[in-house]
Amino acid sequence: MQNSYDLNWDLKLNISTESVDYSEEDLQNYGYDPTPYVVLERLIGLKILKKDDVIVDYGCGKGRISFFINSQIGCRVIGIDHSERLLEEADKNLKSYGNCEDVIFIRSRAEDYKPDGANRFYFFNPFSTRIFSEVLKRIEESFKRNPREILIFFYYSTIEYKLYLPTEPRLELVKSLYFSEEEINNQVSAKLDIFRFQSFDE
Repeated sequence: MQNSYDLNWDLKLNISTESVDYSEEDLQNYGYDPTPYVVLERLIGLKILKKDDVIVDYGCGKGRISFFINSQIGCRVIGIDHSERLLEEADKNLKSYGNCEDVIFIRSRAEDYKPDGANRFYFFNPFSTRIFSEVLKRIEESFKRNPREILIFFYYSTIEYKLYLPTEPRLELVKSLYFSEEEINNQVSAKLDIFRFQSFDE
């Protein structure tokens, strides 16, 4: 569903991220649906993202989160996606955005990526909870190599995740942001949950 507010932000950033894409969706990897800019604005407004943060966007698709957060904070953002075709779109957007060295896109299975150095992680239902649990293992391994404060942002949890996330002992809920149907131009409301990662060994 196209949204004039989101389209205007795309124009400001000189990118094209609005169109959804479910063509490569399967039982484990879900389709591309961009986070509404109003959600990202509220996240930025919390003042918990800093210029020296390194953010990983899992299932980055066409790169909206990378470009917006980099434009507002100036921090390094790494987009991870398994889709070659969507990453081609992200690379096109990077060229039109301005070939910023702090925005990087990597083709990788999420569960194979080693997030060393990153301290903020963003998820918008990019894949199944089975894959997510493997990603958490990679994050925990990275944490043990380099202990640091890690925050995980999770937008628009599906029923699958609503059942899973409260049972995950490595995730401590810090804050939730709520969005009405009107705010996100959708038929149902949504929320963005912010978790603090904690290792079993802590």
